Amino acid sequence: MCKAFPFIAAVTVLVVATGVFNGFTLRHLLLEQGFNFIPLVVLSEIIFIFTLINFLQTAFTDPGILQKEEGDDNDNDFHTPLFKNVVINNTTVRLKYCDTCEFYRPPRTSHCSMCNRCIENFDHHCPWVNNCVGRRNYRFFFSFLMWLSLHILLTLTLSIYRVVIVRPLWSDIPSLVVATLCFLAIFPIVGLLSFHIALIKMGLTTNEQVTHKFTGTDNPYTNGCLRNYINMFCKPKPLRYVGYKELCKSKPRLRFHKNVGKGYKLQPNDNVSEYSLQIENTDI
Repeated sequence: MCKAFPFIAAVTVLVVATGVFNGFTLRHLLLEQGFNFIPLVVLSEIIFIFTLINFLQTAFTDPGILQKEEGDDNDNDFHTPLFKNVVINNTTVRLKYCDTCEFYRPPRTSHCSMCNRCIENFDHHCPWVNNCVGRRNYRFFFSFLMWLSLHILLTLTLSIYRVVIVRPLWSDIPSLVVATLCFLAIFPIVGLLSFHIALIKMGLTTNEQVTHKFTGTDNPYTNGCLRNYINMFCKPKPLRYVGYKELCKSKPRLRFHKNVGKGYKLQPNDNVSEYSLQIENTDI
């Protein structure tokens, strides 16, 4: 099966269901209720536009890939230790050597088996957007869940209202079908949104929560509930990273320490500024 099939299916369902809702339910309600219904129609279209924009941004934004170079397998060192320990905010964090990408993964980085790339701040691989969710597109993913929940709730409410005022019920099949679809989708979508609200509050990713990497108060990445939400919504989108593997080859004893406000840096005696030495200044 094509890897992009879930993504294509999700886009199709979202666009077609919204089109049916607009063409039948909203149109009939507007004709029956008059101009008083125009604000709800405008609100519904605005919510759908934001839902679709954030969905596409999640799907087509680089999630934070640490690039690997092709054709350098002959340089692989079989004596490279599998793990290295670093201390971040008084908590020991283990860095793992990635045999595929051939470098030590920075903190919070994991290798995605679907994308075959190391992703910074790896949250999970989402088949519905055919992309990983990581440091650079997590905000779009969360915003997509938020707008999608609002879109489904409003669509479900108006569809039920239309079905209720029509007699008999089967005289408005499109509204009944859309209402049923929204009812089936609202619980998992809102549940997933609530899960990620809790994750942001704790300063964790889905991967860290599922694998129980941090328990209690030993999470070195949280800045408190309010600061976690501010960082998620207000910080500018991180830039793309290139050249990380070359840095690892020239500095085989990578050691990180927390530099407040500037991320994770190498120890000063390594004579390098950032582990993401070269940065490509692009938006996507």
